[in-house]
Amino acid sequence: MIRVAILHYHLRPGGVTRVIEMAWAALQGQGVDVLVISGEPPPAETRIPASSIQVVPELRYGVSSSEAENLRLAIEAAERRHWQASADVLHFHNHGLGKNFALPLAITAWAQAGRRILLNIHDFAENGRPANYLRLLAELGGTAGLARCLYPVAPQVGYAVLTTHDAIRLRRGGLTDDVTLLPNPVALPTGSEAIPRSMFAADRLVVYPTRSIRRKNIGEALLWAAWSEPDELVILTCAPVEGLDVVRHAEWEAFAERLGLRVLFRAQKALDRSTADFLLTADLCLTTSVAEGFGMAFLEPWLAGSPLAGRDLPSVTTDFRQAGVALDPLYPRLDVDARSISAESVREDIEGNIRHFCAAYEVDFEAGFVESAFQSVWQGGSVDFGRVGEPHQRLIIEEVVRSGQKRQLKADPGAVDRNRATIQAEFSLEKYGERLMRAYRGLVEVVSETPDFLDPRGVLQASLAFEDYFATRNL
Repeated sequence: MIRVAILHYHLRPGGVTRVIEMAWAALQGQGVDVLVISGEPPPAETRIPASSIQVVPELRYGVSSSEAENLRLAIEAAERRHWQASADVLHFHNHGLGKNFALPLAITAWAQAGRRILLNIHDFAENGRPANYLRLLAELGGTAGLARCLYPVAPQVGYAVLTTHDAIRLRRGGLTDDVTLLPNPVALPTGSEAIPRSMFAADRLVVYPTRSIRRKNIGEALLWAAWSEPDELVILTCAPVEGLDVVRHAEWEAFAERLGLRVLFRAQKALDRSTADFLLTADLCLTTSVAEGFGMAFLEPWLAGSPLAGRDLPSVTTDFRQAGVALDPLYPRLDVDARSISAESVREDIEGNIRHFCAAYEVDFEAGFVESAFQSVWQGGSVDFGRVGEPHQRLIIEEVVRSGQKRQLKADPGAVDRNRATIQAEFSLEKYGERLMRAYRGLVEVVSETPDFLDPRGVLQASLAFEDYFATRNL
């Protein structure tokens, strides 16, 4: 029996929590005793038994680096309470995201002591989270401090990522050891059911299953609403809950209302139904996102019997295609006439964003960054709509409404059954459990060594992608 502790800052409803719940379920009967350690008490709806959860407040968000020793001792005490022994493997989710500044130091201490550790990375502070990265620098002693703790390298420390793209990021950052590809399991929650069509004043429902934060590129969904026929309704399932995203979302709501666009915002709250219920109701599912950790929106619609249309993200979808999922109608660019905006204003916006990015990440600005980004945005007299910022997007949508242009989303309804079968086979709970077990067994079998560390600037440099610029991705 392998003792595994899965650790995360909280068990609030959401992506990582759902993955942890499915991991717990997938590992039952696999010769693993799983303990989940959370920084906060779990909500009532948590699907993990209370007997398998320990709460360690030192693991919550915002804990200072000065608490590293207290965090380490508190987690070790939680292990002993549950097993009267230590875990064979410590499995951490998003350890270096800049949410708890004691955690990287505690992990370093365990790695130096020879403990087996799996670092499961869903998101990088180096990728579109400059505020997190700056706090890591401040809390952990600058770049030199990060180089002594953020990315330990040793046989007893394994790395797991969601996509091949993220594995390449680590390798470009200097990691030569094998990286475990650990795609999330995909399944619709039990008890989901379609919503009666009488609830909607529309013949065709286009559902974007998303929390409408900035990187979800909501303006592009509204552009499709502007292009749509009068009998269509575009549905956005969830609104943001914090920060500037709340303000931006409200601006889009007001804009859509002013132009009379056929869009239902905050649909889950409005109808008190789940995302899965909307997937089951959709005639077509839409994604316009410009950045994803895993890309559940590319897979879940097919399980619900809905074809998918919208923007392709090769950094995510390449793995899905290699697994056999057909995503051919997705577009890599959405080029639109740029007559309503100027090349000069777009270039100025790009330069301002890149200068801000470089300052935030303490990267030296180079004029070539702007030129690379501009070439990806502006081609001839057209722009890729999703790559420009919200003010430019609004000008383009207003021109579409004035001109009465129409454009049809392309999808492949014939691929539904085939894709459903592929996803059920390749991204099942059972397959996820098998991948986890291989990772755990591999760690248990190695001989521990004194850890080295990746250069954090290498990981940051690997995350620069000005030639693939999107204003709404926050770089």
